[in-house]
Amino acid sequence: MQIKVNGEIQIIKNNMTLKDFLEGLENLPKVFVVELNRKIINKNDYQNTDLKENDSLEIVHFCAGG
Repeated sequence: MQIKVNGEIQIIKNNMTLKDFLEGLENLPKVFVVELNRKIINKNDYQNTDLKENDSLEIVHFCAGG
């Protein structure tokens, strides 16, 4: 199945939840926000959010600077 993650196409397994996908990522920051198809997803809903063909994910993390 194909989804877009931060503007890049990725191939993932069928029947994957958002939680499954995020757990498979390396170097995921401790604090981040996930937007699925332009809607922010609450962390408590990751397990119940199924990814579908052509979904668009944006994973945004915060950084400090000066």
